[in-house]
Amino acid sequence: MASDTALFRLLPRKTTLRMRVTLCCAALGGVIGVGMAYVADRISERDERVLVNDEMDAEMNVQIAQHRGDADDAHLPRSLWKSLYIDRPGKPPTSPVATRSLSPGVHELDAVIDGNDDRFAAIRITPIGRIAMVVALPNSPAREKRFTEELVAMILLGIVLGTWLGRMLASGMLSPVLRLCDQVDRADPTTELRDIAEDHRTDEVGALANAFIRYHGRMQTAVEREMLFSADASHELRTPLSVLQGALDLLREGQGSAASGQRRVERIRRSATEIGMLLDALLLIARSDETQDPSSSAIDIGAALAAVIAEYRNELDAAQVEVGVRCAHGAGIQAPPELLRTALRLLFRAIASGVWGNRLRLDADAHGIVLSSADAPGSEDAAADTPDTALPGDAESVAAPRRSDESGGIGMLRRLCERYGWALKSANDPAQSILLRLRMVRPDERPQKDATI
Repeated sequence: MASDTALFRLLPRKTTLRMRVTLCCAALGGVIGVGMAYVADRISERDERVLVNDEMDAEMNVQIAQHRGDADDAHLPRSLWKSLYIDRPGKPPTSPVATRSLSPGVHELDAVIDGNDDRFAAIRITPIGRIAMVVALPNSPAREKRFTEELVAMILLGIVLGTWLGRMLASGMLSPVLRLCDQVDRADPTTELRDIAEDHRTDEVGALANAFIRYHGRMQTAVEREMLFSADASHELRTPLSVLQGALDLLREGQGSAASGQRRVERIRRSATEIGMLLDALLLIARSDETQDPSSSAIDIGAALAAVIAEYRNELDAAQVEVGVRCAHGAGIQAPPELLRTALRLLFRAIASGVWGNRLRLDADAHGIVLSSADAPGSEDAAADTPDTALPGDAESVAAPRRSDESGGIGMLRRLCERYGWALKSANDPAQSILLRLRMVRPDERPQKDATI
């Protein structure tokens, strides 16, 4: 993928794919512009050298024709811009030392005149001797400036064209992908996604659309199996539970006043009730989004708490667990009634098991429920003074292990809360003042993700 290239790793992670492709093409255009500028400069130098060679050869022919018959060097041109030297056989050479070792042809000398003008030497062997002509060709600052500006314009043009082509390329590549995303978002989850592949060619985007169709088919099959299982479990498990409850009623009447028999019957009844509660929780967790009851109603938290406490009063007394309940007046939430009731029953099931101690305090309001230890110092005001994001013992750098009571109702309660967007946090150490916090809010209202604290 393009995001795996070394160039894209240098860009910020939040840059879009369109921006990354555009920047990559702009950089490529700049590189191409620099390469073209270099090639243009080399071509210009080559053409200039060819022009100088032609001019030097023509001037050399003119000078030889004019001074072929001179007996000495008296009439040879000698100036700052052009000088002619003839090294005649049998006479000391008169040409500059820098030109004596040069081969016949046109050569560029290293020395410059006034720091701006280049010097060239033309060497030719003739019957009258070795002829050397040294010419200074003035440079044109205006011409050099214009040529530099042309090279810079060539580089900038490459960058601009690369940016434009990059945006066009990115738009062309992303347009079918974005259209596919929009089609998938607008598609009905309960129907097949056959139409999304028909709008795309048989290319990579079409393969992606077909992959979406295959994956959606597997997901739809899994959801249908889950819904069928939930319906079967609701019918097949509740029927024997109802029969068991009726049999227990008859058995309790037949036991008479036998205390041992009554205790056994009540123990079986509590187990049957617990199975029914766990079945309700499992069905709520397994319910699909399409089958969730959208008609949530306003529920009085205080009344729901009172009903659940009355249901678990005997178990709390048997376990010698004292729970002080404080509920804000008129506290209520908007939620499905069976959800709050099942969550409270799972919570009190764990409380009645005694895993948090024998003296507890439960504070409830419209935002949630806080369970704290009544024996811990300052537990009266713990729920009000401790913010949701900074509970005691909250250490983000250390992954805390799950408590052993996760299998005693809290694990099921945690999954139920995650399923319906509620936030549940439980303490790592039972000695902490705040043991559990349940916030009954939607995911977009939560300050942070659910976590074990």
